[in-house]
Amino acid sequence: MSVPALLRRAGAALLLLGTCGAPHAHENEAAAAARLPQRVALLARAQSELESGDAPAALDDFERAAMMLHAADAELGLIRAAMQDGQYRRALAFCAHTAGEHTDAADGGALYAWLLRIGGQADPAARTLADTRAQAPDDAVAAAVARAFTASPPSATGLLLQPLHRMAPWPVMLAAQAAPPATARFASNAVLVDDGTAALVPAPALPAGARVWVRNGLGQTTAATPDASDTALASHGLARLVLRARLPTGASKAATDRAPFAGSPGYALRFGASDAPAWPLLTQGFLGSLAGGTDARRLGFEADAGAAVLDARGALVGIVSATADGDARWVPLSALAPPTAQPPAAATPPARAGLALVAPDEIYEAGLRRVLQVLVDDGRGAPGTDGAAGSSAR
Repeated sequence: MSVPALLRRAGAALLLLGTCGAPHAHENEAAAAARLPQRVALLARAQSELESGDAPAALDDFERAAMMLHAADAELGLIRAAMQDGQYRRALAFCAHTAGEHTDAADGGALYAWLLRIGGQADPAARTLADTRAQAPDDAVAAAVARAFTASPPSATGLLLQPLHRMAPWPVMLAAQAAPPATARFASNAVLVDDGTAALVPAPALPAGARVWVRNGLGQTTAATPDASDTALASHGLARLVLRARLPTGASKAATDRAPFAGSPGYALRFGASDAPAWPLLTQGFLGSLAGGTDARRLGFEADAGAAVLDARGALVGIVSATADGDARWVPLSALAPPTAQPPAAATPPARAGLALVAPDEIYEAGLRRVLQVLVDDGRGAPGTDGAAGSSAR
């Protein structure tokens, strides 16, 4: 490394030490920020970009604002923009820094607890939230997170959807489509297949004649149409939706070659029963054996119908077809191979024994694009309520 580079690194380290060592460094953040109109404009533009779905631009502007002043508002923006861009691991790591550095405000700790919880780390989430509430016992945001954590999956409502610490993605309609009306309601989870052009959903979730939309964990939404010509899925209790606009799959994989063996580690991603945009919840356990004489298999942990089933490598391997009395059944994509086949090159290659496991945060990041909310409008809502259920900041 060159001498100038070493000097720059040393200077940055001294600056960081000075920042971390000042016990009252955060007390005047708001006043300092107000004296930087260019920074205020950057934050406003970044927020606008975030709400319009331009996460890369928002990341850039939030980062520029953070370089102008070490304050929690820009760092929280970076975290939310990373989540909107599907970068869960980056958001989680940066949120850990924000929660530890900006202890004078509870927003960072509350958001960090939320990200841990949805990523399947319930115990660390509880400890983080407890520490945050101990430091700020009267904070309304931390108290709202504690109330939300009594449900599984937790649902972000009210105060938890304020822009500074928003604990959900912003909704974005693809291909300039109109947002779902206010009468649209959550019907089920679903999984994204066929390189992002189709989805599999439990058939009972689709009322006859209803209009349908699907939304991923990044808030990206598109209308969808049931594929009446695909009757092969009926025996599995599933239906196919053809998407009006392709949803991106990112680096995620769908394995259609063979199902994981019974007893192997597995994960499920699912949304709660809310029509508002949300981040899904990850659960994990062990995949079960065949159930009766069908292709369905038991799932040895908590999940809901339509949830995405992922293997230990993070590849989508199936969909939960039904649940009864807390006992979930899932259907491997390999059992649906003829209607959902992908080119061999897209399949995840077999992993060597002992090397298959990847970190849960990586699995969550891949699943953000694979599990979907299904919204339906079957005309049962009150007339004249055409609104913006899909574009609401709820």
